Order: sequence, then C-alpha cells, then structure tokens
Amino acid sequence: MTVRNPVFDMMKGVAILLMVLGHSQIHPSLHHAIYLFHIPMFFMVSGYFFRPKEPSVCLKTDLKRLIVPYLIFAAVVFLKFLVDAFRLQDFSTPLRFGKSILTGDFGIGPIWFLLALFWCREIFNAVSKWKWGALLASLASVAVAVLGLKSEFSLGFWVGVSSIIFYALGFLWAKKNVEVNLGMAVFALTLSIGIFLGCGEMDVHTMLYPCYPLNVVGALSTTLFLYWFLKTVSRVAWLQKGLAFYGRWSLLLLGVHYAEFMLFDWYAKIPDMVTVAALRLVVDAGVTLGLSRIPIVKKIFF
Repeated sequence: MTVRNPVFDMMKGVAILLMVLGHSQIHPSLHHAIYLFHIPMFFMVSGYFFRPKEPSVCLKTDLKRLIVPYLIFAAVVFLKFLVDAFRLQDFSTPLRFGKSILTGDFGIGPIWFLLALFWCREIFNAVSKWKWGALLASLASVAVAVLGLKSEFSLGFWVGVSSIIFYALGFLWAKKNVEVNLGMAVFALTLSIGIFLGCGEMDVHTMLYPCYPLNVVGALSTTLFLYWFLKTVSRVAWLQKGLAFYGRWSLLLLGVHYAEFMLFDWYAKIPDMVTVAALRLVVDAGVTLGLSRIPIVKKIFF
C-alpha cells in the first residue's frame, strides 16, 4: 500500500492559508512574497502526483472534484446576491455574477482556480500519451502566458493552459525523482530571494508576468525550498498534523474563504490590517475545521 507523504499535504496547507492571507490588506512586500509561488505550487503538487488516465475517467474525476465544488460555491454566493436583490429591488449584482459563473471571468472571484486546474489536468492528461506531448503542452503554456491570450467566454480555459508549465514541472520533478537536499535548498532560497528583490509581482490569474522566465524560476525555486523546509519541520508532530489537515481539506477551505470573501465585509471597520488578516485566518480555518466533521461535507470534499 502506498504511504501518503505528509509533506505535500503540508505544502498545500501552507499554500491555501497563504491564499487567505493574500486576500487581506497586507503589506505589499508580503503580498509579493506570497504571489511569488503560492498558486504555482498548487499546480506543481498536482502535477507531481499525475498519473495518465483514460480521458473519460479523468473527465469524470475532475468534474466531481473540481467542477461540482465550483458550482456549489458559486451557487451559494449567487443565492445570497439574489436574496439581496429582491430585498433591494436591484438585480444588477446577481445578473453580473451569473454572467461570471458562466464565463469564469474576473468577477467570479477566487474559485477561478478550480476552472484553471480542470483545464490544465484535462489537457495534460490528453497529451501525455504522445511522445512529446508534455513538452508541446508546456511550450503552448509558455506561449499563452507570454502573449496573455484571453477570451470572454473561456471558463478559465486560457488560464488553465498558461498554468500547464507549472503542472509539467511538478510532473518532471516526480519523474526524475529529484530529492531536495540542504545544498539545493540553500541555492533555491538564494535564487528566490534574488528574484523577489529584482522582479515584479506575478499573478497567475490575470497572466501578469513582469519577467516570465524569472517568475517561473522563482515559483519553482521557492516551491523546492519550501518542500525541503517542511520536510525538515515535519518532525514536529503538531505542526505536521495541522498543516497537513488543511492541505487535505484545502478545497473546503477555499470554499469557506470564498463565501467569506465574497459575501461579508465584517473587516471594513477594523483599521488595523494585521488584525484583519489574523482574524480572517482564524475564522476561515475554524469554520473549515467545524464543517470537516459533517458527513455530507466529507462526502463532497474529501
């Protein structure tokens, strides 16, 4: 039986918690540091565990694991907007949001990631049977990202294509069985710091790459360093257990944060941004912990 590597769960836990933090009013330098790697790391971890499947099997799995949650999260927000619309007799918000659900445009909010990962996985799985499929998909990904290709009704397709490069790097990492030692970790950290200081902030969602080669290298080097660091501290039982838990439940935490982010402005009257960020982390993590114990939630998200 395959033993689950808790380090990768810890990586996803760190990434999802940083996503919550990144949506708060934090210092620009901290925001830059988070966006250096947190979304690409999700794609790399997914790519690391990629195994070719029959297209029909892959589609069925990803519809259940990615698209169904997307529709559930979007429906919750849409219904709240609809209730408010009847109360205020102003239907502009639900109409605008309904369009975003169908197109996957910027107005959909943080769950754009589910659409992008869906297309990324489907495309990579479809071409993986070809001899040069992974390479060709990666080159197409680079082209889409550099050119910033977009269309209004893409449902996250172009963002998914542009993210294949990160997915492919994770797949290559596993295929080559690269083990990150101390020397590599120090080099990766040095490289990450240099890119952080010398390169503008990347945003995968909007395909914003101030210096594309350095942005990709920075995401990879930071991910490799974090893998080594988390593997080292995984000996601390409570830390491993906590981060791995939120990594395994990252999809649910995304949904909880999405509802909180889109529907509530409880933080609007709190002037201290550190307090807001801390409260947001505590609230989203706490609600996720509570919901994870409900049987129907387990069935859908785990």
